[in-house]
Amino acid sequence: MPSLLLYLLPLLLLAFHCSHELTTLCSAAALVPIAEHAANCIESERMALLDFKKHIKDPNNTLSSWVGQDCCSWEGVHCDNQTGNINTLELGWRISGQPYLEGEISASLIHLQHLKHLDLSHNFIGEPMPSFISQFKELRYLNLSGCFFAGQIPASFGNLSSLHTLDLSYNFGVHADDPAHQWLSHLTSLQHFDMSYSAISNSSTTLFLALNKLPSIKEIHLTDCGFQSIPVSFSQLNFSSLTVLDLSYNFINFSGISWMFNLKNLHYLNLGHNRPEPDTLSAPPEDRSFRVIVIPAEGSKQTYKISIPESIGSLCSLQTLDLSGLYINKTFAELGDAFSGCLMDSLTHLHLASVNLKGDIAGWIWNIKNFKVLDLSDNSISGSLSSSLAKLTQLEYVNLANNQLTGVISEAHFAQLEKLETLDMSSNSLVFNVNSNWVPPFLLKELKISSCSVGPEFPAWLQTQHKLHVLDMSQAGIADTMPDWFWNLTSRNFVYLDLSNNQIQGIIPKSLDFISMECIDLSSNRFYGPLPTIPSSKITYINLSNNSFSGSIPRNIVDDSHQFYLQILLSMNKLNSTLPSSFCQISGLMILDISENHLSGELPDCWFNSVRLTDMNLAGNNISGSIPNSICYIPHLQSLKLSRNKLSGEFPVSLKNCSNLPLLDLSHNNFSGRIPNWVGENLSSLNFLILKSNAFTDHIPQEISQLKNLQILDLSNNNFSGPIPKSLGNLTAMQMTPEKTYWLPVFMGDAQSMLLDLNQREDQYSSSTLSYVKYIDISINNLSGAIPEELANLYGLQSLNLSGNTLEGEIPDKLGRMQQLQSLDLSRNKLSGNIPSTLSNLTFLRLFNVSHNILSGRIPSGNQFNTFRDPSIYTGNHLCGFPLSDNCTKDGGTSKKGPNDDEPQMDEDEDDDDILWLYIGSLSGFAVGSSVVWVVLALKKKWRHAYFRSADNTYDKIYVFVVVRFRRMKKKFMPNN
Repeated sequence: MPSLLLYLLPLLLLAFHCSHELTTLCSAAALVPIAEHAANCIESERMALLDFKKHIKDPNNTLSSWVGQDCCSWEGVHCDNQTGNINTLELGWRISGQPYLEGEISASLIHLQHLKHLDLSHNFIGEPMPSFISQFKELRYLNLSGCFFAGQIPASFGNLSSLHTLDLSYNFGVHADDPAHQWLSHLTSLQHFDMSYSAISNSSTTLFLALNKLPSIKEIHLTDCGFQSIPVSFSQLNFSSLTVLDLSYNFINFSGISWMFNLKNLHYLNLGHNRPEPDTLSAPPEDRSFRVIVIPAEGSKQTYKISIPESIGSLCSLQTLDLSGLYINKTFAELGDAFSGCLMDSLTHLHLASVNLKGDIAGWIWNIKNFKVLDLSDNSISGSLSSSLAKLTQLEYVNLANNQLTGVISEAHFAQLEKLETLDMSSNSLVFNVNSNWVPPFLLKELKISSCSVGPEFPAWLQTQHKLHVLDMSQAGIADTMPDWFWNLTSRNFVYLDLSNNQIQGIIPKSLDFISMECIDLSSNRFYGPLPTIPSSKITYINLSNNSFSGSIPRNIVDDSHQFYLQILLSMNKLNSTLPSSFCQISGLMILDISENHLSGELPDCWFNSVRLTDMNLAGNNISGSIPNSICYIPHLQSLKLSRNKLSGEFPVSLKNCSNLPLLDLSHNNFSGRIPNWVGENLSSLNFLILKSNAFTDHIPQEISQLKNLQILDLSNNNFSGPIPKSLGNLTAMQMTPEKTYWLPVFMGDAQSMLLDLNQREDQYSSSTLSYVKYIDISINNLSGAIPEELANLYGLQSLNLSGNTLEGEIPDKLGRMQQLQSLDLSRNKLSGNIPSTLSNLTFLRLFNVSHNILSGRIPSGNQFNTFRDPSIYTGNHLCGFPLSDNCTKDGGTSKKGPNDDEPQMDEDEDDDDILWLYIGSLSGFAVGSSVVWVVLALKKKWRHAYFRSADNTYDKIYVFVVVRFRRMKKKFMPNN
């Protein structure tokens, strides 16, 4: 019986407790009227919140619940259960789940005197930082991260003696008004301190001295603060409680600084991406569309080598070590001494990306058995990957991308990696050789094996990876038909899919259930059939270019209400019909590229609401008509490429409002008429103006010289006449050399590139290299007059093409000042005089052509001219010197000497010409005089026979000469035949 009671007693107590709770709840419910619900918040605090709301713009109705009397139930508001006072106000971005609030923080919040937790992070609530916050005496948590504050941190913040967490990160203009940071040393309860991405670099030493005085400090986050130094040592190191130290992305040289490697309780240490040379220039705050590009002189790059002290091996609590981006410059084996001791038992996360590691992966790495994260990417690690990788049974993340690894990857490498979730081996020379029936022990979430050999068959083992949401198998040698099961796999939870640059073929289902897809790249394959629709509201990148998709473009290819920055790339397919007006309705559309297809008809005039569109590329289609007026109502349009279409009419007046447009390419169309003068004034932001291969006429307007940012001017193959404007020498951007710092527009995404006719051939230039290209091409027109010597002011010009005009006069000596010139084409004009010797100063010159002018004299020698071996670049002139066979006389004339003497030898052509005229004269004399002597010849038989023998001989000689001469002339003027 006692034992039975022992078992029943807990059940009886539980029943009694439940009964008591139920009775209490029922009694409490009986006391509350059904029609009313008691307010839980204090009226003065409710009014303070309403006043705060009144000063805030809330475009997404984040504070829509802030109505009624019960403020404790409002979004982001929490009250003390006993007193009813508001103790938490949490309106950070991650709480609301919506875009920002905007406005100012009302001082009425001072009435929330019992506030313990205040989070206003990642809202646009501006400067200055409100000092009244220092009056919240009970405040323990303060997060003002990313609020765009500027100016000084109020010294009164030192009064927050109860504060445990202070996060002022991502306020780029914030600095301390007290260089000694006395306010900080008063926060004696502080445990978590974050001022990452702020402007406190000028007081880094005193900041650390103040932090060293805080007895309870556990976490210090100072990422990207511009620090160039930190204390080498402390008279007394007090960071005994410090567990997290993040000094990444600064400019600190850690050589000789070792105190952080002796913090015994440290769990997390991030020193990654520190470089000793900070960028001292930044974009002007008043114009964020420009950035500063600093091109250092060759050999000026300075690097420093950091040595990892062996004492790091005694950090028995260290779990995460991030040294990525430091210049360690060692072989893998040389790091073994530092990674020894008790560190081998504690370390779980190791980041050594981009540290210039070399050599084979050494065996010591496989002895750290607790690895969860191993990142060795972006180094020069070579050799094969040992199957010892499988010993790291705790691995969840491994990144070996962008190295020089070779060899075969088999099932043995993954045999025990049951916890593996992320595998990145991209950009190596690895060969994946696994059985088609292989069932991996893991369920991956991310797989990146681009530029490895995976094919030719599509890997069947992927169908087991039903948790996969990131897959990159681009350039993997797959030449197979897409299996049907793959589309079922991707429809579940895929976020990122890149299968580009393979030879995968098949039809994509017309409607894919890509609910979560953010990025899809199937470019450069063999997909065909109609384009799919992608219903995901999160999609930001669609690249289906360079396939064989055909038919019309679906009106609903993406959701019209898409709010993100979306790129749609459909170039190099077989798409036809007109451009759907539905593209105008995609509010988040940023880049649209449907070039190299078969689109026809006119462009829709509906772009008034395309507020995010920056790049439009419709080149290489059959689009006709003109450019619609609404194009220039796109506020941030940076690139308009409409080349190789059938657009016509005069220069579009619709472009008059494109004052912010940097790139305009209308080449290879049917535009005619003159270029209006307003181009120089209204299109003031132009960097690239390409109008080649149209039918433009009249003069080149002087006003083009007002385009100060112009880097490329291509007016070739038109019908321009008149002189070259001297004012072109005033184009400011072309005057600047690469050694100088200059402002360049930020206008194109990385996915964009451009085909340019530079150096007499068309090449593809990426967006990153376009900013450095500078050339003028006004060839194949009807321009006349002299070459303006003012063009020599364009010191940064790389290519100048004036060929195919009727330019006269001499080549200006001053062109020799254009030290960056790589290509100079003056051929097919009427230029006279000498080739200036100053052109031999152009040490970058690779292409030079002055053929078919009337130049004379000696060809310059020295530097690049000694490398020009093709005589055709001088054809049609009266020049001498290398590489022509003619030697020069002292006065610059031409001469030829016999092989065995020093006497001048008659030119073969001149000799032939004299003989020709001699025979023609003889024959003419014979014809005229024959009537005189005919009677004599008829009477004297002997004379008659002698004369006709002579005539026959003369005829034979003339016949042979004419045939030989004709063949020479044919070879000279028709070399290809």
